[in-house]
Amino acid sequence: MRKWIAAHRKLVVLLGGAVVWVAGIALFVSWGHPLDKTLMNAALWAVFMAGSLTFQARRERKAATKLDAQGAILAYVRYPDSRPGSLSGIWNMGVATFDGPTTMKFQPAVYDTLEPSGRPTTFSALATRSSEPRRIDRKEQKYVTHQGFQAIGLTADKGDIEVAARPESLRRILDVVTGSPGP
Repeated sequence: MRKWIAAHRKLVVLLGGAVVWVAGIALFVSWGHPLDKTLMNAALWAVFMAGSLTFQARRERKAATKLDAQGAILAYVRYPDSRPGSLSGIWNMGVATFDGPTTMKFQPAVYDTLEPSGRPTTFSALATRSSEPRRIDRKEQKYVTHQGFQAIGLTADKGDIEVAARPESLRRILDVVTGSPGP
């Protein structure tokens, strides 16, 4: 089911929006609101939500194009072995680039413009701790704001780190770290 949803993301969003729209209309009519006002409010909210989703998708495509041109990856990095409650234990968004098979430069960034914030960190002597990406659980999802991201564990000179990115980006990271050629 998840594979089908991932392959038909636009259809799922459209069907989900239609279900919410109809349920909202039914709910407000059952509360005694006039049908004409309820239909007008539902139509306005549907236009607002469609516009919001369209602009969000456009921003993500522009950011992906910008990163591809630079040979970079949008990624989140965290230190899983940090003390509980430490800011190092939460996901930090940024741009990852590779200077070689064992060196990754991570530049923290903010917003969808990927504006640099803070100094970059270079991780050397990279090795994989896990060969397959894992799903990000619900507690971690509040820090990783992009949909469809997965995580892998890496060992570096600065300790163990976890990197979250899209599955194709993680495959690229694993290919670089292990030295295997990509497809």
